[in-house]
Amino acid sequence: MIYHVLTRKKSHEPKPRLGKSPVTDIRSDRRIQKMASSQKMSVREITRASRLQISKNTVHRQIIETGYMIHAKMARRLPLSNLHISKRLQWSRNHMSYGDKWIVVLFSDEKKWNLDGPDGNIKYWYNIRKEPRSFFSRKSGGGFVMVWAAFGFNCQVGLAFSDGRQNSSKYIETLENHLMPFAENIRGRNWEYQHDNAPIHTSNATKNYLNSKIVTVLEWPPMSPDLSPIETVWGIMSRKVYENGGQFYLVNALKTAIESAWYNLEPEILQTLIMSMEKRVYDVILKN
Repeated sequence: MIYHVLTRKKSHEPKPRLGKSPVTDIRSDRRIQKMASSQKMSVREITRASRLQISKNTVHRQIIETGYMIHAKMARRLPLSNLHISKRLQWSRNHMSYGDKWIVVLFSDEKKWNLDGPDGNIKYWYNIRKEPRSFFSRKSGGGFVMVWAAFGFNCQVGLAFSDGRQNSSKYIETLENHLMPFAENIRGRNWEYQHDNAPIHTSNATKNYLNSKIVTVLEWPPMSPDLSPIETVWGIMSRKVYENGGQFYLVNALKTAIESAWYNLEPEILQTLIMSMEKRVYDVILKN
């Protein structure tokens, strides 16, 4: 979340009001601010729950005037077991000194793109004096297209579109048609391939295929999308594809928007994301 706000040298006390006389008293103001700070409620819901004869604009102004409430997207959080936490921590310790090796890693992932908008678009009023909230991921239905992509410090590989759910055979086909041509172009260079621990990635068929192609696969900890920079890339692309509340009626139109977002990514952004791996690793260690 936006932690740098905390470092601003400003008071978090409510700002003095200007103009017309207030339509709420101090007690009502505090009630409104408490609801915004402690519950996942929209301005409309807070206005209704307050049972005051006030407008949504008034409620919105009361929240903003606190100086410590911002409207933010709730981060996705995966349920981690003690074993997951332990493996993430051990992996991070093992990769503390990876350094420049991150430059030769190709990070890959699959993403489901919905016709009617992105998954997990939950927003709430965030009190910057508290820990950010998050939600548990869950599956949802509707028309969609699956996309595989990969990128490294100086390259982008993909895109590969797939209609419907993936399996090992389809995944191997994707690697054969998209990853291996890239590998042939950089023959002689050392590089590593990253994918997560999804069943289609860890199946014997996939392992045997990658071994036959002499592809070095980077070990990856369980339940760790936060460690992969391609998750950030998906976020950047998603904002572009679905900007202004965009929705799609045709799969081809959605594919075109995805391709445009992918091929217009700035190289400097991709390089910065690769170089962020050291911080991602240390963040896991510091939090545990």
